[in-house]
Amino acid sequence: MAVNKLSQANKIIQLDDKTIGHIAAGEVVERPAQVVKELLENSLDAGSTRIVITVERGGFDLICIEDDGSGIDEEDLPLALDRHATSKLRKLEDLSAIHTLGFRGEALASIGMVSHLKIASRPENCQGRSISMKDGDKQSIEPEGMAHGTRIEVAHLFHNTPARLAFQRRAATENSKIVDVVVSHAMAHMGVGFRLIIDQRVMLDVPASEAMSDRLYDLLGGQASSMLELSSPSIDDDAPGEESWSGWISTPDTTRGKGDDVHVLINDRPVAAGPFLQAIRRGYKTRLMQGRHPIAVLSLSIPANEVDVNVHPTKREVRLKHSWRVLERLERSIAHTLESVPTQPDAAGGIAELQGLAHNSSVQPVQELLKASTTKSNMHNNESQDPILKAAGTTAIPSAISDSIEGGSAETTVPSWAIAAGTQLNLVGAVAEEISKPEKQRPVSTSMASQEILPGMDERPIAPALSVAERDLHRHAGAGQTHLPSKETPLEGIINELPKMEPLAQFADSYILVQAEEELLLIDQHALHERVRYERLRNDESLWLPQKRLSPLKLELDPRQNARISAAQQKMKEVGFDLSEEEGGWVLNSAPNLLQGDDVVPFLLDLLQDTSEDGAPLETVEARKDHLAFLNACRGAVKANEKLSIAEMRRLLEDMRRIANPWACVHGRPTALRLPLNSLDHHFGRHG
Repeated sequence: MAVNKLSQANKIIQLDDKTIGHIAAGEVVERPAQVVKELLENSLDAGSTRIVITVERGGFDLICIEDDGSGIDEEDLPLALDRHATSKLRKLEDLSAIHTLGFRGEALASIGMVSHLKIASRPENCQGRSISMKDGDKQSIEPEGMAHGTRIEVAHLFHNTPARLAFQRRAATENSKIVDVVVSHAMAHMGVGFRLIIDQRVMLDVPASEAMSDRLYDLLGGQASSMLELSSPSIDDDAPGEESWSGWISTPDTTRGKGDDVHVLINDRPVAAGPFLQAIRRGYKTRLMQGRHPIAVLSLSIPANEVDVNVHPTKREVRLKHSWRVLERLERSIAHTLESVPTQPDAAGGIAELQGLAHNSSVQPVQELLKASTTKSNMHNNESQDPILKAAGTTAIPSAISDSIEGGSAETTVPSWAIAAGTQLNLVGAVAEEISKPEKQRPVSTSMASQEILPGMDERPIAPALSVAERDLHRHAGAGQTHLPSKETPLEGIINELPKMEPLAQFADSYILVQAEEELLLIDQHALHERVRYERLRNDESLWLPQKRLSPLKLELDPRQNARISAAQQKMKEVGFDLSEEEGGWVLNSAPNLLQGDDVVPFLLDLLQDTSEDGAPLETVEARKDHLAFLNACRGAVKANEKLSIAEMRRLLEDMRRIANPWACVHGRPTALRLPLNSLDHHFGRHG
């Protein structure tokens, strides 16, 4: 009679070492890029100053890592291929403060289970030795002729595990992932040179750098020159904690569709940027459009006992002891860094000659461009030379022409060909005098008044704020008074030095046409008013004071919302919501002044979702203002397809001078488009 195996109790057995090794390899050796990461970490832990990575066919055929580190002693070579054998830990307590990139001692053993692995090493004043491991079987130690350092070769990756190989990506995809791994480690270790060769092509070759700006230029190219060095506000000096952020971030006008160009380093360890993206967006506040991400290289220095790196098989994710404190410090640093960088109006349009914000549309001579490039490249390191100048063959050239250009200087870093190309000579060979063109006078257009001006009124009236609520905001902010146009005094506190702006008309009842000196502005009336409301709301604390309800409002909440409101009751009180729990459930006793009628409950439920995690940014006053003002800025703003009088248009233009960022709405979309008059003249053939 056949016995049904399913009816018998499953017996527990001890797995053999090879099966255990393959299970471990499944966690550690995820893909070829992960192999490169593990081997790079070993080289960096060995104190290497130069690492060469060679890859063939996406790493499936060959991965070779060569370094000039301290090397592995001959007697340690067999141990290096055993699981959980490491030189980086000695006892259990060492796990609470890890100072190295690797520490588990299982990477080489796991890699050797699914490939042909060879380790060759030569410590200083020793002979070279090598050991191999094929599909989990260790070989004997053999002599190896090599330079000082270590060379690890991984061949035929996953050849003995066809099921794993079938799930791998194309070789080209793996090559891309390997480049990402090398770049991230190169950013974290600027004192180490990296050379990456893929299929006999040099994909990356960066020397060791003394300045982070040089390393960023090597890895990111020209876009690195426009990035901003991260700085922390003075209040962080007295903030609790020993952690500190440094790095570089892009200006709000340089963004990407994904967060792939956000690099986060914790104690020089590259980690996944996902947990930090929200804090980065909050730091940029409303300067980023929805769905856009900045370019950033952010480095966190934190005591080793406050970060747990032993929470993920590939160590790409870490756990911070005081995560929200660290994230809020990052948010403050980004916001502080961007304070001195104005968000600029959009300059994209259908006219090919459309210029940006810069008024200087003249073409600079080539020698001036090279001079400016030289100055910029020496800002951080006076001895470094800009790659453009180096490629141009820069030499010190004494010449009469350069004397005249440089004001009598005997030497210049501008090459002779640039001086000759960029200098206008007269018929006798001397430098020609530059003839200044007379400045062309431009008239200022005005709009015909749509109604008669009563005696005693201003000929160019400015309307009060565009809604009752907006007028209250003006009054609470101390920026204006609710008088008739004839009695209204100018708003105080000019923040932006903008040119004189004259509204001309409305286009499609949605856009305001404005002359600003020698430029035509097209302003989105809804986006601008939304920005104005946001700035007023976030700076008016009186709007968030609680207003007691005539009768308590019983809330209909599901179990999740009940749990959240119980945990976040104190936070709710800080933003004006007074809640109490009674026998039938939660009731609302007070709500912020700003919220009226049917807006209260939906707003409260939205706020509950944002307080689902401990330490959310609503704990801070600034985050509370930003968050609540952002949600309400659109309500009450002038809409598209809404007619405005000239006085109302002028009100919006005047408010632009008194808010910090008039060039983007709260969603990051531009509020204005600029068309220089010179570009229009050029388009219609009026130049010359």
